Amino acid sequence: MKVPRKVLGAFSFVALAGLVASPAVGTVTPWANLVVASEEPSKSPDIPAPGKFFGFEIGDEGKLASFSKIKEYFQLIASSSNEVDYEVAGKTTDGDDYPILRLSSTENLKRLDEILAINDRLADTKALEKEAKKAGVSVDDYARNLAKTTVPVYYVEASIHSTEVGTTQALVNVVHRLATENSDETKKILSNMVVLVVPSANPDGQKMVVDYFNETAGTDYNRVYPDLYHRYAGHDNNRDWFMFTQEESRTRLSLEQKYRPVAQHYMHQAGQTGPRIWTPPWDEPLSSAVDPISVTGSNSIGMEAQKDLTAKGLKGAQSDDAYGIMWNADVAGYGTFQGASVWLSEVASNLDLAYTYTSDKLDDAPRTMRNPMPYDSTSWTFKQNVQYHQNAAFSGMNSVAEDAQDFLYNNIYQVTRESYDWEAEAYAYVIPAKQRDAYAVYDMLTTLDRGKVEIDQATKNFRAGGKKYDKGSYIIKTQQPIGRWVDQLLRIDKYPDSARKCTDGCPLIMPYSETTDNLGLFFGVDVKPIKDEFAVSAQRVQTISQESIKMPRAPKKGGAYVVDPSSYGLGMVIDSLQDAGVTTYRAKSPVKVLGKTLPEGALIVPADRTSRKTLDKALKDAALPIYALQRMPKTDAIKLKDKTRIGLIRGANNMPGGWMTWMMDQFGTNYDVVEAKDYANLKKKFDTIVMAPGISADRITKGLDASKYPEEFAWAAGVPDGLDKLDEFVTKGGNLVALGSASETAAGALDLPVKNIKPSDREAFNAPGALLAQRYDVAKPAAWGMPKNWPTWYNNDPVFKLENNKASASKYPAKGDLLVSGYARGTEAIAGGTNIASFTHGKGNVTIAGGHITFRTWPRASWTVVTNALYNGAGTEVKRSDMVSGK
Repeated sequence: MKVPRKVLGAFSFVALAGLVASPAVGTVTPWANLVVASEEPSKSPDIPAPGKFFGFEIGDEGKLASFSKIKEYFQLIASSSNEVDYEVAGKTTDGDDYPILRLSSTENLKRLDEILAINDRLADTKALEKEAKKAGVSVDDYARNLAKTTVPVYYVEASIHSTEVGTTQALVNVVHRLATENSDETKKILSNMVVLVVPSANPDGQKMVVDYFNETAGTDYNRVYPDLYHRYAGHDNNRDWFMFTQEESRTRLSLEQKYRPVAQHYMHQAGQTGPRIWTPPWDEPLSSAVDPISVTGSNSIGMEAQKDLTAKGLKGAQSDDAYGIMWNADVAGYGTFQGASVWLSEVASNLDLAYTYTSDKLDDAPRTMRNPMPYDSTSWTFKQNVQYHQNAAFSGMNSVAEDAQDFLYNNIYQVTRESYDWEAEAYAYVIPAKQRDAYAVYDMLTTLDRGKVEIDQATKNFRAGGKKYDKGSYIIKTQQPIGRWVDQLLRIDKYPDSARKCTDGCPLIMPYSETTDNLGLFFGVDVKPIKDEFAVSAQRVQTISQESIKMPRAPKKGGAYVVDPSSYGLGMVIDSLQDAGVTTYRAKSPVKVLGKTLPEGALIVPADRTSRKTLDKALKDAALPIYALQRMPKTDAIKLKDKTRIGLIRGANNMPGGWMTWMMDQFGTNYDVVEAKDYANLKKKFDTIVMAPGISADRITKGLDASKYPEEFAWAAGVPDGLDKLDEFVTKGGNLVALGSASETAAGALDLPVKNIKPSDREAFNAPGALLAQRYDVAKPAAWGMPKNWPTWYNNDPVFKLENNKASASKYPAKGDLLVSGYARGTEAIAGGTNIASFTHGKGNVTIAGGHITFRTWPRASWTVVTNALYNGAGTEVKRSDMVSGK
């Protein structure tokens, strides 16, 4: 190290010698205690400053660098600096690159594989115990010494929400500074850790939003991209942290698992008014499954950020009293349960993405302990937006770099060690063998396996919790490296009474997101919590696989294949048969096969070569029980319409509609999004139309103002008589399905004989994202294949009272507390009310579901209802004799 001569007098030679001889972090001297100033020039003088490369300064009014240009700039930096690596970590939903950067000292990057391997060793408690015993030292001392040979990873991610453009733009300056500045601060950061940068967690959206902004410059068009900026999830793409449905979510998960960051900084933007930046600590509630070390680490980083921002005169930094993100796995994220201290910096947004916002009430927060230096200006520039992001990023990096060894020891070693000895809700969760929906078990276990959960399977019958369980049952213990995540996702959630503003009697603080994320109830899998330890002969499951379904021997001419309807996987089978043009029926009464009785809705497929080949292929994915009968079963049926034409009304920027397209794409459903021009003759193009949750009368009749957006968005324009056209569609024989809040839209448009009885007073009634008890009339086509009793997703949705109860297919129980998991109060107000109902309307059919039963694809068990509604309502009732004759 070159020390300026004028500084030497400030140190004794003894002190200086001690500093130089300080213990190494790996093979690099740590810089945490250095305070001397550097006189050295830029490390990489060939790297152009952002202003020179982009032609404007980052943060300039109304200027946004495109993501393609940012990627080009980052590749240039990586090619010019031996302290920066650029890599494509995966592909996006639309097939684009998902880039990341690694920034650290040359020495650290050269030994990166070794660093990651050592960090993984710190998380392998069992192996460390053996190594420590062999070395004759305590495991704690062994871990501390091991930590001294490595450095932590600090993860920073921008623009998962693509309209929050200041985040990615700010990272341009952050990366440039780390790559070129030869200061003690950048030396400390790069020597003491590896910085993993995700320039955008949604590259597709960055391209959509920023390119649209730049292309509409100088026009009369609105500057903000008007539709979903992630093909399926839109703004919900940061709500996929336990299902991992999206490509981008899976890429982040792989990064978390590979790099095991001790801190994860998510750069976000908030609304235009209010504090200029939010930092941890967050609001209540706190899940008991979240490790205290992870939380306190987040709090310390947040408080340091607020201190640093305030010291720089950046006003309006506030903490607490918002963003209660530590109750749910869908918001807290996987990294939290792996031990990372997660924090998100929420910086105030600007007008039309990148213009100055002015208001007399820009931030009227008083001076308090949570907001010690309120913002007092009436304007907010994009340059300020970028400045706050940059300062928050460097503050977080400094916090970890200055405490690198403690973060390694605490967030990796201690969190993992304590995961083997903590007070979980249960010792283990047992998934009994012989479930009603084996496909759901496979689907759920696949999700858990993606999170590297240790799953065992019993090799013999056993007893646990006073009950007997069969061989083949799955056992998932909570005392394992990711056991806190297991407990979070499989326990029955009981919203904490401690989450209050003050003492008893004060109102509860509602979480930032939903109040439960119970996987078993979502998937339709029976999961048993076992409180006390038990003995079982079991083996570790290495690969999650379905039981292979063997096709039965082909029946003679006039025979049929029959498929059990008790799985939401049935939708995949029906969609495959539809694609192949195979005639298909649904049984209106139970069907007896080989001594078993299949419930109403069993799939009946006339046997021939095409149907056999199609079923054989489809059942490799869904693995549903299938049987062969020599004759058509003795039942009347609904004949499904060949190649049912399905239309989806999703509206512009409607996230529930986006999630529905993902689910239908996974199942292979043939559908088209309903466009404004289609309303002229809906019956000509569609047999079934689905209205996604969130579709209101205004979304249909007003839609997007065509004069404010380019022609490419004309599909989402308003249709003034659109509701009348929907009524006409059904009256003439069409099939309409309306879900969630769209059920009220359909009820009003078609004048259905229903009344919404959900109270509007939130003080008296509130169920904000919970699972409520539900009873299904499984004899009704809308409920075919459902269990008679299973919870349904509910988020203050419509609940109906019907003029004719015969139309009801599912109801909330008439007595008792309806809450199954999460939080709800005042549910007696909707007791006995109808959730799902079907009606004849003219020559057509209507099925409504007041509850948002497709919410983010979480309540998978309810997809059975969607499948029923899509196809049954468009079908034709037939007698057994018609099936025999092939009519």
